[in-house]
Amino acid sequence: MNIDEKTLFDLTEFTDWQKEWKGMPEYNNQKEEALLTATFKFRTEEDFNAFMEVVKEKLYDGKRVFDGKQDKDHKSAWFPLGDRPSEMIYVVESNES
Repeated sequence: MNIDEKTLFDLTEFTDWQKEWKGMPEYNNQKEEALLTATFKFRTEEDFNAFMEVVKEKLYDGKRVFDGKQDKDHKSAWFPLGDRPSEMIYVVESNES
């Protein structure tokens, strides 16, 4: 084996990936584009917090609006709020008895 052919793992066991992938869900990593974007400006942090409480209660059914991944001064969220990865589960339906 030439030095360029060496790998960390023996790949012969992974060559039939299509067989292993059979029945797995499709993964789509397309980024959604917003139809419309609205910008809100707040004079004080108290104004922002009051606005967030109303938005959280009235629009997002008590769920957290921002996930902490936004910048300190630039935040965004989708409406309606979609499922978060932590709320998703993978379910396998089987016809086997």
